[in-house]
Amino acid sequence: MLLCRRKLPLNALRAFEAAARHCNLRSAARELGVTHGAVSRQVRQLEGQLGVALFERSHNRLALTSAGQRLMANVGEAFDQIAKSALYLDPESMAGSLVIGSTPSITLGWLLRVIGEFHRRYPEVQLQLHSIAPGEKNLPAAHDICICYGLPNAGTRLVTELFTERYFPVCSPAVVGGGPMPRRPRDLLQYPLLEDRHGHWMRWFERQGVTAPVADNLLFLEESHQIISAVREGYGVGMVDRIEVSRDLRRGSLIALSEDKVRAEHSHYLVHDPNDRMSLRARVFIDFLHQSLQVLLS
Repeated sequence: MLLCRRKLPLNALRAFEAAARHCNLRSAARELGVTHGAVSRQVRQLEGQLGVALFERSHNRLALTSAGQRLMANVGEAFDQIAKSALYLDPESMAGSLVIGSTPSITLGWLLRVIGEFHRRYPEVQLQLHSIAPGEKNLPAAHDICICYGLPNAGTRLVTELFTERYFPVCSPAVVGGGPMPRRPRDLLQYPLLEDRHGHWMRWFERQGVTAPVADNLLFLEESHQIISAVREGYGVGMVDRIEVSRDLRRGSLIALSEDKVRAEHSHYLVHDPNDRMSLRARVFIDFLHQSLQVLLS
């Protein structure tokens, strides 16, 4: 049976969630401040509404059925989100500075969008964005959160791999004009190619079995964010990662010339203090960052 949002049995779901965590009705009742019988009735009513058994009962012992396990995973997560959201409502608990370090390419490629949306949602947080070098090993201690290209020496901080970029060729529609779209990798050699210090074009052509382009056909720009700007201006074909140009591709202001990709040499990493040393605003930003990346990488 489907549950209607307007008639969700919240008390029954709370009783089920507590009983499922403890696998014991008496412990659940003590936690909720009700009687053992009240928890039992709520769980039975929920099973009746859903038309499935949520617990296996044997000799006064409880064990979740497969249906109960699936429901518990979602109900527990939903209650956690409600509790977390309520915690974030108090502006005073979020007020203060949050110092974020990032490479220029990450910042201009996608992080500014995340930071801008976070600032609109939590204006009480005083954001400070500072630059760090790609591949920088020793991160400034004053930075609450760092988003790095390349694995740093984090010391006592926690390090999480976010994602690895995969580059493919894109350009403005004006570059190909009204002519036919290139069908083979070697056809790209007829266009101006935008290259940076990472050498993505050379590795991409090598994977395609094509002789690398001569220097006369390359416009060299040092950083990848400069490549993106030049591509948008119609100066040539550049190697980019989808997260950097997803909106351009959806709007049609840029077009992909091949879906064949070459991996970046290093991954992106998130660095921050352990949870017991992190401020609430840092934890909120990290949650927001992960949620935003799920959308950008999809």
